[in-house]
Amino acid sequence: MSLRPEYLAQNLAPPIHTKDGGTMRTIQDACNYMAAISKEREQLPHWRHVRKLILEEPDVTALSWQFRLAVLKDAKIDVSKTPAE
Repeated sequence: MSLRPEYLAQNLAPPIHTKDGGTMRTIQDACNYMAAISKEREQLPHWRHVRKLILEEPDVTALSWQFRLAVLKDAKIDVSKTPAE
């Protein structure tokens, strides 16, 4: 199944910064990040859930939240660059 380019180009709300210095600004960036994680991490329930959501093409806000949660569960999110609410 192929995702629509206009869906992949949508901006995450807000961007997600990782401890390794990466920044995910779009759904495409999130997909690229997921493609680069280890097979072991990829099989964790939170990543399987995000992968399923991406294929369903949900609202970008919902996907942003779930993706941020998955990165946080892996202790890979850089909270020093996360905007205050």
